[in-house]
Amino acid sequence: MRQEIADWVARLEYQPFSGMMRYQLGEVDQHFEPVAPTGGKRFRPLLCFAACAAAGGNWRDALSIAAGIELLHNFSLIHDDIEDRDPTRHHRATVWKVWGEPQAINAGDGMLALANRVVASTPQEPQIAVDVARRFADTTLELTEGQYLDMSFEGRQDVTPEEYMAMISLKTGALINFSAWSGAFIAGASDAVCTATSRYGAELGLAFQIHDDIQGIWGTAAATGKQEAGDLHNRKKTLPVLLALSRAGPDGRRTLTSFYRRDNDDIEAVLRVLADTDARGLATAAVEGHREAALAALRTGVGPDPALAGLVPELTGG
Repeated sequence: MRQEIADWVARLEYQPFSGMMRYQLGEVDQHFEPVAPTGGKRFRPLLCFAACAAAGGNWRDALSIAAGIELLHNFSLIHDDIEDRDPTRHHRATVWKVWGEPQAINAGDGMLALANRVVASTPQEPQIAVDVARRFADTTLELTEGQYLDMSFEGRQDVTPEEYMAMISLKTGALINFSAWSGAFIAGASDAVCTATSRYGAELGLAFQIHDDIQGIWGTAAATGKQEAGDLHNRKKTLPVLLALSRAGPDGRRTLTSFYRRDNDDIEAVLRVLADTDARGLATAAVEGHREAALAALRTGVGPDPALAGLVPELTGG
């Protein structure tokens, strides 16, 4: 799959443009010199392959779709880093920090366009290809809607945990949902199996994002490749914070509200409120709940498939 993506990116005419994409994918450094791969685990395309195999298909039939999934994911990361002002990802500078925001936006937009082109090239029967391309476009809209909601929450003090869960079902869950569904669909699985596999992906997406929320506050820089407590520095209202707001007493709520209004920068005070309300424990329990729901959907759809089941603890750290 890595080679599939590399071949598509190599077709682009202008080297610095394609080089920024290759940098984001972890293939080159900022001088466009090859490096040992530094990208993520690429679990979304892996999920697509595993779902295809679990549904009785040949994972190679999902190669173009998996490549498109990874390109779409990286488009979202480039834009997300700009919007969140994140200076690092995977222990090195983000695209916008190296080349500036305008060119980073161009690189992200290029990856989005390329993702659609790659998915449209899938060597399937025309109707199957159209159905996959249509759902991929719907997934892209859901992802960007989720990012819009995430950004809009930054200016609000009344976001509820329920609103947050609806947002991450779009921003994170939609693409993981598509990854699982498309693998089963390409394999020719029944509607019932595709629905169950899609549900598995949706629950897995929620578990993954909440786990990421936990890491965004309490994860070390060595583990995440990002600034420690980065979500607090960025004033992100992630699930642990919203759970704390819903459980804190008057003093704790004032501490959190003041911090998120940017009246002060006392992260240690925020961490104390999170500890007092057991926000980390509650978020961890939510991860486990969605993890179990994903496994239940998997059992309903394709049985206890070891490849798909094995992705659950990998994605959630559980």
